[in-house]
Amino acid sequence: MTANEMNAPVEVSAGIVRRADGRVLVCRRGPGRRNAHLWEFPGGKREPGEDAAACLRRELLEELRLPVREVRAVHTAAEGGIRFTFLTAETDAEPVLTEHEAAAFLPPEELLRLPFCPADRPVAHALCERARPLRAFFWDYDGTLLDTYPVLTRAFTGICAELGAAVDEAEALTLMKDSLLTAVETVSRRSGLDAAELMRRIVAFPVPEEALRPVAGIPEALRRLSEHGGRHFLVTHNDRQALRVLDRLGLLPCFSGWVTREDGFPRKPAPDSLLHLLRKHQVNPAEAVMIGDRLLDIGAGEAAGMRTCLLDEENRFPDARCDYRVSGAAGLPEELGCFPFTAE
Repeated sequence: MTANEMNAPVEVSAGIVRRADGRVLVCRRGPGRRNAHLWEFPGGKREPGEDAAACLRRELLEELRLPVREVRAVHTAAEGGIRFTFLTAETDAEPVLTEHEAAAFLPPEELLRLPFCPADRPVAHALCERARPLRAFFWDYDGTLLDTYPVLTRAFTGICAELGAAVDEAEALTLMKDSLLTAVETVSRRSGLDAAELMRRIVAFPVPEEALRPVAGIPEALRRLSEHGGRHFLVTHNDRQALRVLDRLGLLPCFSGWVTREDGFPRKPAPDSLLHLLRKHQVNPAEAVMIGDRLLDIGAGEAAGMRTCLLDEENRFPDARCDYRVSGAAGLPEELGCFPFTAE
C-alpha cells in the first residue's frame, strides 16, 4: 500500500432511501459500534474498485436485505476521517434487520425527532427543511447578533463595585447568560443591595456604540438566509440604540421588522413580542425559528409555537431542548436549511 493510499480517507456510501409516498428509511446503529444507538442513513464502506452507487446497493442487500433502484449521488461530507457520499434511492421492499437494532420509514419532517450520527444530521436537517422550509428568522440581540457581553459584563461588575458588591466578570457572564434578572437578584440577595436600584442603573448604562461588533459569522449568515428567501426579525428588550448599531454596521436593511424596549412587551421568555411580530407580518409559526444564545430565547420561541435554535459557543447548555443547535454563527445557514442538497 502506498503512502497516499494509507492517508486517504475511508470512503462510505449512505442511502437516502425513499418509498413512493416520500417516507425516508433511517436505521439505528446497534450496540458496540461507533455512534452506537444513534440513527443514520444506512450504507457502508466502499470496497476497492467499487463506485459509490455499487457500494450502496451491496451494503443495503448485505445489511438489510433491501434491493433499491434509481440510485443517484447528491451530496458528500467528511466527518472523523471518513468521506461520506449520500445517494438517493427508491425501494418497495421491507428492510430485514441483521446489524441495526431498529429501522423505520419516516416522513422527512419527522426526522429531527431522532438523534442522528454527526455526518447524517445535516442531511436529516436538509430533508426536513425541504419538507417544511424555514422562511422567517427571529433573532435575539445581545450575544446572538451582537457581541455585547464583554461591554455588558464590565458594566455590570463596575456598577456592582460602585454599590459595594464584588463580582468578577466570569461570574457576571454566567449569571447574565441565564438572564439579567437572575444576575441582579443573585448579586442583590448575596450582597444586600437594592435589586431595583441595581437593575435601574444597569438598564440606564450608556453602552458605547462604537465598541460593539457583530458576533463572528452573523453578517454572512444573515445574507445567506436572505438569499434563500428568508425574512429577519429582531426581538430585544434593548432600546432603539440596537437599531442604530445595526444600521451603523450595515445590518439593519436585512430586517423586515423588530420589537425593542419602547414597544412595551414583557421580557422573554414571555412570547408576546414574538406573537406580535408573527401577527403583524403574517408569518406562519411553523415556518419560523427563534435564534438565541440563552434558554429564555428558546422558551419564548417554544411558547410562540415556532422552532428554536440555540447559539451555544461555549456549550453552556448541553442539555437544552431545542430544534437546532450550533456552536458558532457560521454554521447557522447549514443548520437551518441553506444546504447544498439538490435531490428531489
